[in-house]
Amino acid sequence: MRHSKGIHRLVPIFIGGTGRSGTTVLGDLLNEHSLVRTSNPTEIKFLANRGGFLDVVFGSMSSQIENREKISILHYRTIRERAQKDLLHRSQRFDEFSNKIWGKWWEIDGPAPHGPGLHVGIEKEDLHRILSEYSNSMKKRPLKHATKFMESFIALQKNHKGEKYWAETTPMNIAYSHRLTKLFPAAKFIVIRRDPRDVIASLLTKDWGPNTSLEGVAWIESRLRADNEALRAVDPNKVMTIHLEDLVTNSPEETYLKILDFLGLQDESAMRKFRITEMTPENASLGRWKNEINTPEFSEAIESMNVRLKKDNIF
Repeated sequence: MRHSKGIHRLVPIFIGGTGRSGTTVLGDLLNEHSLVRTSNPTEIKFLANRGGFLDVVFGSMSSQIENREKISILHYRTIRERAQKDLLHRSQRFDEFSNKIWGKWWEIDGPAPHGPGLHVGIEKEDLHRILSEYSNSMKKRPLKHATKFMESFIALQKNHKGEKYWAETTPMNIAYSHRLTKLFPAAKFIVIRRDPRDVIASLLTKDWGPNTSLEGVAWIESRLRADNEALRAVDPNKVMTIHLEDLVTNSPEETYLKILDFLGLQDESAMRKFRITEMTPENASLGRWKNEINTPEFSEAIESMNVRLKKDNIF
């Protein structure tokens, strides 16, 4: 190996939420600390997304591979046949994944966090090499080699300075947290929430996602439920939930200190300065929904959603 950075293993911090909830700016805040290195780009895309690396390793989220009935060790032939079938399907998923790496995620023509692409953070030859190494080793102990692939990817990203943490901000990290914790048992998760009405108002300005405010309610409820279900498999001591409104205006100092305490970090002037100067109510566009989607039908739909979520202990 032409580098020695793989010796030092960073602890991943997976930041996520519903999308449009503050994941990117929270990653930028953490990046100001000397012991945290945020991924470049801040959303690497290929890990916790449909057809991404976690789907290669575990199957699609709808496949139920992880919940299959165990086979007795006495049924050797059945175990072997399942293993052969799993390897075939994993190889097929890996081929599709590789095509997405180079055709979809390597270069992205767009602003952060959607662009610019993986090429800004890792050399092409390095990514080719570790993809090849994983492909050649995934026949046996796929989870172990999947972890090795991701540790190599993190170590090979540029600007490594011996930090303690590596932070990544793909919103779907929380919906995939039950899988991420298998790859990285030491990982920490920060869930960032935002007033769902502001989330929906922001979503409606994009060319992806829901097209109407009522569609937005259904969309965000689905995301909140998926996050809640995935987090059931994660050690609660490794999960922190914060609200953008608290970090920006309600209790900024208290919330800021809670983040430092959760990660075991000391306060640093650069990080504190970023929080004060960049994480303002104006920049966060708090309350934008009032001027953009404030209708009786929308308010009623939000209230009904809140009742359903509260009933199911989802907050």
